[in-house]
Amino acid sequence: MYYLWKTKRICNPSDYWNMSIGNKLILKSFIMKEQEERYKDIKELQEREVPILPVSIL
Repeated sequence: MYYLWKTKRICNPSDYWNMSIGNKLILKSFIMKEQEERYKDIKELQEREVPILPVSIL
């Protein structure tokens, strides 16, 4: 609900609570997909392990 209010998709918290359960579920799935796409690059970097090799300079 906070995310919806912050992104100006709802004006008042009561707008969310007055929605039907079906609308809440659909809205939640769209928001989860949007957040997944937003953080996709960050997740890819975290999953990819980059080896760090020690190097000694002579």
